[in-house]
Amino acid sequence: MNNNLVATSSKRSYAAVIGAAVTGSLLSFTSHAELRPELAPGGNFALENWSLTLPVDEEGGNQGRAQTLYPDRLSGAQGYTSPYFRTDTDGAMTFWAPANGALSARANYARAELRQMIDPSSNAVNWSNQGRAHLDARLRVLQVPVGNGLVAVGQIHAYEAMPLVTLYYQYDLDAQTGRLFARVKQSPEGNEEAKRYNLVEGVKLGQAFVYRLGMARNRDGVAEVAVTINGSPVLQVPLDPAWDSRTFYFKAGALLNSRSDNSEDGARVKFYRLATSHPAARLHITQLSALPQARVGTPYSVQLESRGGVGGTTWRLVSGFPPAGLTLSSDGVLSGEPQNATTTPDDFTAQIRDSNGNTVSKKFSIVINP
Repeated sequence: MNNNLVATSSKRSYAAVIGAAVTGSLLSFTSHAELRPELAPGGNFALENWSLTLPVDEEGGNQGRAQTLYPDRLSGAQGYTSPYFRTDTDGAMTFWAPANGALSARANYARAELRQMIDPSSNAVNWSNQGRAHLDARLRVLQVPVGNGLVAVGQIHAYEAMPLVTLYYQYDLDAQTGRLFARVKQSPEGNEEAKRYNLVEGVKLGQAFVYRLGMARNRDGVAEVAVTINGSPVLQVPLDPAWDSRTFYFKAGALLNSRSDNSEDGARVKFYRLATSHPAARLHITQLSALPQARVGTPYSVQLESRGGVGGTTWRLVSGFPPAGLTLSSDGVLSGEPQNATTTPDDFTAQIRDSNGNTVSKKFSIVINP
């Protein structure tokens, strides 16, 4: 089976129809992120503050409890990799959740999904809605379940409670296109169904898109959740004050909403960028996203600028790398001698952190001229 197409089905035309729908968007999509296919996902993405739920149990089967791996297993170029969580040939962090996969406690559907861990040693340390938080991702959905075409690709989840916000991609076989919608739980109490908000239509299978899930206080001091798609705000919902006593964490990957016995049915999602931010104390990256252009073989040095924060600040890469020959130091200096010219901007995502643990992430792009 071609990993870039949806699973086969008992309906003869299903894979063929969707395969044709995907082809154009796959050919037209070019990832500008500098990702290295020879590395495990933990080599291209900073996974020191993420755990991973797999759709298999500790024996590699699907009958027991879904296995969870913690940051020490995921981090680094030699970190964990498997058919369910791997680096694809384009460097993307790729999640595969089969419809017959092992289940987590109290879950009805399988997942291959990252869970944010503020403290890598404890699930109990999370963030509150008294400050600001957001999750940024760039991704493509390559395969969806045959039954409902639905996969969740991002969440704001409450600790020991239901998800507050879930972002879904759904493919419509008849229309041969997809849509993005969100479900927002109105209150942490009770069993009422989360409210659905339709966000964006016409997102084809295999088409790249960018999302941001965020939470912040508005001018009236009320906590709000917001969703941005491809840079455009599409949802802003004030929260019931009952949420104020809860703490939260982000999730990203492939979470199903259907189940079957077919091991080839499921969802495949590829991430090209994943970054969290928890800004406070006026911590802010002031450097423009588009960096000064560089030239092959010519020394290059740019100080990435920021302001605010508490105490000293340090920089690190969280998604991708600068172009070959350039490195980012912990004090925010991008320097070196570029090795290869680029026809389109290369991008990478960096994060700044202050001494209190406040963080801000930002995507930068740079063109290397001959």
